[in-house]
Amino acid sequence: MSKLLVVVGITGQQGGSVAEVYSKEPGWKVRGISRDPSKAQSWRSKGVEVVKGDLNDTSSLIAAFKGADAIFSNTDFWNPFFNPATREKLKPGQSLNEYCYNLELQQGKNVADAAATVGSLGRLILSGAADVSKATRGKYTHTYHFDSKAHMAQYVREKFPELAAKMSVVYVATYMNNWKSLPAPTKVDKNSPTVSFFLSSRIFTTQIHTDTPTQQLDGSYRFSNVGSGQKPIPLVDTVKDTGYIVRAALQSPPGKTILGSGDALSWSGLLKVWCEANKVPFGGYDEIPFDAYVDNMPVPDLGLEFAEMFAFMDEFGYTGGEEGVVHVQDLGVPCPLTTWEEHVKAEHAWADAL
Repeated sequence: MSKLLVVVGITGQQGGSVAEVYSKEPGWKVRGISRDPSKAQSWRSKGVEVVKGDLNDTSSLIAAFKGADAIFSNTDFWNPFFNPATREKLKPGQSLNEYCYNLELQQGKNVADAAATVGSLGRLILSGAADVSKATRGKYTHTYHFDSKAHMAQYVREKFPELAAKMSVVYVATYMNNWKSLPAPTKVDKNSPTVSFFLSSRIFTTQIHTDTPTQQLDGSYRFSNVGSGQKPIPLVDTVKDTGYIVRAALQSPPGKTILGSGDALSWSGLLKVWCEANKVPFGGYDEIPFDAYVDNMPVPDLGLEFAEMFAFMDEFGYTGGEEGVVHVQDLGVPCPLTTWEEHVKAEHAWADAL
């Protein structure tokens, strides 16, 4: 008899990757949860069951989880963040980031509350992140999209020790395919760069260049961001590899915190690989001052969130030095992974910049 994996967030990159792998995995069947099942109809042709479930409604999750042997859950901080209607829900003095943190954390708690009722459940895999506020001892307290996920796992451990014994947390690394929504770089004068920010498929021009290589007049390319540019940042091909990472987690004993990445490169190293793959000169890396990044971010509430995230990764590392985090490749089970060079060549990353 096949085991049942329930995927929370099947319409997203992580959940879609997990569903794709397990729809072909012998001995397993997949059930996807969507608030609007009509948006996930394509999965039915792959043999995936799609049911209605609302992360804000625990009772709907209890029904959707019925009979599950395993659950993979990934919640979404950014969808409400970029929904203009969300600002109307803010309390006096509350930032948009704080609201989205509270919303995502509550949704994670609802998943845990529902999962705890499933007698058949053997495993729970949470897509998580480091507790930035804790890891930095309060230095960086505005990386809400990390802390919300970290505090979900903490909630499970504190309220449901039996469920926690079945749980593993996967830290999905920085998405390699973020470049797809970035503006194509343009040839500019090194001494007066024009700059673009990427914000969830929204492009805003400002005075600092970040997140995508820029061609200089001498034909070389440069890259800019907050931080030294020398600290290795774990990277993952989210669509191709998340499913395999979660499969490796399910094939390993529970109770682990797993870093899922196919590569680890500094911002400078990332650009070097891109330049080598495209046979163009590497120009170097420029550090953007923290305050300049925040001040020039045109979207309220976002500059500090991103600046602290980049500074955190540069100073403390992607996992914040958390003890016991194991890389997925060290689990001792097969797990195909993609390097940044492979991704660049396969996906023609930033081809418009050439």
